[in-house]
Amino acid sequence: MKIMRYILFLLISAFFMPGVSEAASILQTEIDGAPNGATIEIKEGEYEETVVISKPVTLEGKGKVLLRSCETDPVVTIRNKGVTLKNIKVEHCGDEKEDSAIYVTGSNHILKGLNIKTKQIGIKLDNAHGVTIHDSKIDGINRGNGLDLWKSNRNTFDKLTINNVADGIYLEQSNENTLRRNNIQDSRYGMHLMFSDDNIIDDNISRFNTTGTELMESKRTVISNNQFSSNHNSVNAQGLLIYLASDTRVTGNEFVSNRVGIFIEKAENNHLDSNKIMDNFTGVQFLKSNGNKVVNNTFVGNVNDAQAIESSNNQLNRNYWDAASKVDVNGNGESEIVYTADPYFLTLTADIPEYQLFFQAPGIILLQNMLKSPADQLLVDSAPLMNMTMKVKKEASSNFSLWIISAMMILASFSLFIFGRKRR
Repeated sequence: MKIMRYILFLLISAFFMPGVSEAASILQTEIDGAPNGATIEIKEGEYEETVVISKPVTLEGKGKVLLRSCETDPVVTIRNKGVTLKNIKVEHCGDEKEDSAIYVTGSNHILKGLNIKTKQIGIKLDNAHGVTIHDSKIDGINRGNGLDLWKSNRNTFDKLTINNVADGIYLEQSNENTLRRNNIQDSRYGMHLMFSDDNIIDDNISRFNTTGTELMESKRTVISNNQFSSNHNSVNAQGLLIYLASDTRVTGNEFVSNRVGIFIEKAENNHLDSNKIMDNFTGVQFLKSNGNKVVNNTFVGNVNDAQAIESSNNQLNRNYWDAASKVDVNGNGESEIVYTADPYFLTLTADIPEYQLFFQAPGIILLQNMLKSPADQLLVDSAPLMNMTMKVKKEASSNFSLWIISAMMILASFSLFIFGRKRR
């Protein structure tokens, strides 16, 4: 009898309560019924729903609004022209490789104030043009890209925070986009451009990634006023990788504490001007690259300033090198002593890593002067500058640590000397 009453209660509840499919269609019904140009305000709450916006309306969250879905479809799909989406948190737990939290196609859309959590792609732009995305955050689990562009041109991405994704911002066959004031970290590539031309990368921070930024077969990219730092957690890590790319302008950037500051491979006619290249293992490295220019840069505290392998006609001129001998006879701000960047120490430690302990040791310097590296690996600055082109602020703790390391090495040397004599 009790079982029959329980079943009857369930049937009555199912009849009078709205079904899941009906509840899930609340937002979509409002969107479909709104006229062009309308603003649809979403009340505070959590919505297990996917929505499609195909007309010029504004969808705006009021208070804490969460849209969540684990389906293969995006949580939000934006099409056609003139959609605005703002002040919404989006969570997508779909696990398929091509899943995305937000899918955008069409033109002239605005996405603002979004907080996205995703297992795969954060925002996918597919043939999307003139789209603006700003003041938003994307968190992933190192699987998909934060922003993923395919054949999407003239878009602007400004003040985005992107963490723990595969590539922070990935462009493929996408031209004339502007990436500005974004902060990307703990990812594979901060920004990754493939077969994409005439893009601007300005005033971004890319740190703790495998590679700060990579350009591959891309032309006329402008990279200015960015900070590429602490990209050193892999044997293949670098601040900036220019691969098979040309006519790149790299100016006013900071490359600090990377494994390689700037790696130029199979690339021609790229211009590096007025950058700070500091505390990297290798400052600038050329591999099979010709006809590039490195001028007016500041090289400070790098283990190895520059290296060239199978590269020729790369012009180094008027750079500041802290390792250079400097004599200015005529007072023009240029040293009369030519500076030669010899990667002897780097070549030596590549074969025997333990030799890194002898960095700047007198014996190593003597060997480097006696046993020159091959001519194709030497980079020569005929007019090194007397003064830095960019301000360098050294941390006091860095100098203190250097003194501690030096003291430990001296004590170790004395210990070996004393114990060695006792055994005899």
